[in-house]
Amino acid sequence: MNKKQENHIIDILFVIALFCIFALSAIFLISIGANVYGKTVEHMDSNFSQRTSFAYVTEKIRQSDQLGAVSAGELAGHPALLITQNTGGSEYITYLYEYNGYLKELMVRADTPLGPEAGQDILAVTGFSLTEVSEGLFSFTIATDDKTSCSLYVSTKSAGGDSHEK
Repeated sequence: MNKKQENHIIDILFVIALFCIFALSAIFLISIGANVYGKTVEHMDSNFSQRTSFAYVTEKIRQSDQLGAVSAGELAGHPALLITQNTGGSEYITYLYEYNGYLKELMVRADTPLGPEAGQDILAVTGFSLTEVSEGLFSFTIATDDKTSCSLYVSTKSAGGDSHEK
């Protein structure tokens, strides 16, 4: 009778030990999965910020691709992309620039003085610089919140008059 009771206790301890090993394995697997998920989300956010900012600037250039309409310049000491357009007999300038941690856009009449704080926030960035490498070829460097920066070259397609993509 005593031997039977000893075997019964060993069986219970074996089941409890097996359950504990299963529970620890499940917790370990969940923690690994959560870590991988967190890194994936962080990487996707970084890609989103970079790709969206470059796509936005590139699309603005493509929309305004006319001879002499796109140039590099400044807005109150901040490097800016200047897009000039004539509408209703008035000249308007659209500025794309970085100010207070945001890529901003400001569209004003050419004779209206406004500061960089007047622009509309587009996307959170930590840096924006551009240079006109040659006529119609621009180099952009945009730094995102996670302190990574990427560069992109964008070329206008207009060679004379309005642009017509083929």
